[in-house]
Amino acid sequence: MPTILSLSSQVARGHVGHSAAIFAWQRLGIEVVALPTILLSNRPDYPHRAAERIRPEFLSEMVAALDANGWLGEIDAVFTGYLPSAAHVALAAGLVDRLRAARPDLLYGCDPILGDEPGGLYIAEDAANAMRDTLLPLADLVTPNRFELGWLAGEGVRSAEGAVRAARRLARPMVLATSAPGDSTDELTNLLVERGKAWGAVVARRAAVPHGTGDLVAALFFGHLLRSRPAPEALALATAGIEAVIDASEGREELNLIASQESWAAPGPWPVTPFEVDAP
Repeated sequence: MPTILSLSSQVARGHVGHSAAIFAWQRLGIEVVALPTILLSNRPDYPHRAAERIRPEFLSEMVAALDANGWLGEIDAVFTGYLPSAAHVALAAGLVDRLRAARPDLLYGCDPILGDEPGGLYIAEDAANAMRDTLLPLADLVTPNRFELGWLAGEGVRSAEGAVRAARRLARPMVLATSAPGDSTDELTNLLVERGKAWGAVVARRAAVPHGTGDLVAALFFGHLLRSRPAPEALALATAGIEAVIDASEGREELNLIASQESWAAPGPWPVTPFEVDAP
């Protein structure tokens, strides 16, 4: 049974960040060691909230305790999501380096939670720059949304072909671009670029979806990879899974994650189409 060490946000109510990913991974049969970078009562867009960042120094103490108990050697993969400061980014990068020194085959997935359209960046620019310059070069997998992909690549993303070009500019072994443009305004594409190959899973553009879909699809894809699924199959399963959750969440403000688990944990695979891409 694989084990993930993950750093991201956690809410007491709702399903975003760790509060979406942890259950998804556990439902897929994966052990999770979760280090929260911030604790919130709920998503920030509600009228009232309580929130507190977890100091990087305290997270370092937690890592030291895990190490002293002999548990860091059990880690098969690292995943990072919301990192609110450059210091949190530095902590994550140091942790990946440390674990890889002992286990070179460690899988690292980076969900670069930087911002979204139309608002742009919603973390500090120094944290975003640190993520681009420090964490991305370490990542086996990067899972940006359309805005994040364009920001990281330094170019706008206006088509699926443009998303392929931008993903390749990141120069990582694998990039899953969520909510990339489709062939029409009624479609979106979950686009996977793996070295010289690319695949797309086309979905309908919906008028509204609950928050947390990006967190969940990244977690599902990473989880299926850890369960030894080939990347295109992991894309098909993750896309089918997130579509099932969205269907079950219609009319709700939060993902209906728990009640719909039978439909997303082992779905029939979503259609995936290869993209013809020129060699780098």
